[in-house]
Amino acid sequence: MVMQLNVFAENKPGKLEKITGILADANVNIKALKISSENGYGVFQFIVDNPEAAFRAFKQAGITVSQKDVLAVVVDDKPGSLHHMLGLLREDGIDVADCYGFVVEREEKAIIVLEVSNLTAARRILERQNYNVIGSSELYSL
Repeated sequence: MVMQLNVFAENKPGKLEKITGILADANVNIKALKISSENGYGVFQFIVDNPEAAFRAFKQAGITVSQKDVLAVVVDDKPGSLHHMLGLLREDGIDVADCYGFVVEREEKAIIVLEVSNLTAARRILERQNYNVIGSSELYSL
């Protein structure tokens, strides 16, 4: 599993820059980022190379932050890969609450980050189907 940081903030000019500045000052590298906003507020979801340092830096800066374990799954970077993986989870009753991904071009693979209703069961299902569910150290080294 991988640790995701969720930062909750008002959506206004300069806010993302302030948040990324906190990470830069803490010498934390962003591996993936997703932003969702509605009604003037946003959730900034980060996968970083040092989640403990990032969490401390956000707290010290007075930023509202939480941590959440998520799955990081390697899939082929080709049409239908995500669809197939999601079908396997659905067949076993696993709900996907959130999902985003990024491509690792040099390997022709994509990393899909999943927040699911049952992390342990989802991991077991995917590994049984020969998906590579990677841990923090593997993800941070990309």
